[in-house]
Amino acid sequence: MQITERPAGRLAQPGTERQPRVKRFPISLALSVFRGLTSLGTFSAMTALAALSALFVGCATGPSAARLGAAKGNFNTVLIDPGHGGKDNGGTSGRLAPSQKEKDLTLDTAKRVRDELKRAGLRTLMTREDDHFVELDDRVAMGNKLGASAILVSIHYNATGSSRPNGVQTFFWHANSHGLATRIQQAVVNSTGETNNGVTRRRLRLTRNPEIPCVLCECAYLTNPTENAKVAQDNYRQLIANGIANGILQQYRLGDEGIPPVPEIWAPLSKTSDKYTPTRKRKKHVHASDEDARG
Repeated sequence: MQITERPAGRLAQPGTERQPRVKRFPISLALSVFRGLTSLGTFSAMTALAALSALFVGCATGPSAARLGAAKGNFNTVLIDPGHGGKDNGGTSGRLAPSQKEKDLTLDTAKRVRDELKRAGLRTLMTREDDHFVELDDRVAMGNKLGASAILVSIHYNATGSSRPNGVQTFFWHANSHGLATRIQQAVVNSTGETNNGVTRRRLRLTRNPEIPCVLCECAYLTNPTENAKVAQDNYRQLIANGIANGILQQYRLGDEGIPPVPEIWAPLSKTSDKYTPTRKRKKHVHASDEDARG
């Protein structure tokens, strides 16, 4: 099983990425700084050593570590999953204009999330970087292959047979995914101002089957005229991506701190015959084969 990371379509095995080069502070320059500091009457030798120590630490850790800060989330890798792709369009906007396919929006949003996380210094991979279909079981296997230090975030857009439903909703199954789902849900709502449909525990193939923390975020409804018009705009999809990335980074820094725990629930692995049923039992505006593609 292979996981793609930029450039598009190329393979990157876990642990083989080029590591950022550690900046080294020249010893001769350090001695010059030390002599200069101690020559000033207000600087003692101990003060000068403390200043130099801080300087060395900053050079050794580099900008990424400084931006991320201390981690409580117990992960250092994020696998972003753009839902659907290739032969699987996912949901559509139906007769609404502009006409949009879920698979295109998820890929665009996922790339934006990836870019935000990489700018923050977090290792980020994707299940697909272009318009091709990846089996659900293969997406699960990609996450499992990364191991316990990774999380999986699947990005989707919702669609129903009615134009009324709207808002953001995030799904999880395992207890260790509740904090991540909660932070992403709240961060996307805060970023977009959309209706908060809450965090829902649901046994989907991309929430139940992975052995790592995993969530699935439904970012907006393509069958809602207002939301469909919004997500057609680059700046609005960037707001969604900012929210997802901020939620992930909050979980990285804080872990489950401040979030009430939920009990673990045992259940067999989700399978192809398990159907995705939206909240309030609304029929999705997708083909039957697409329903299982959510999870």
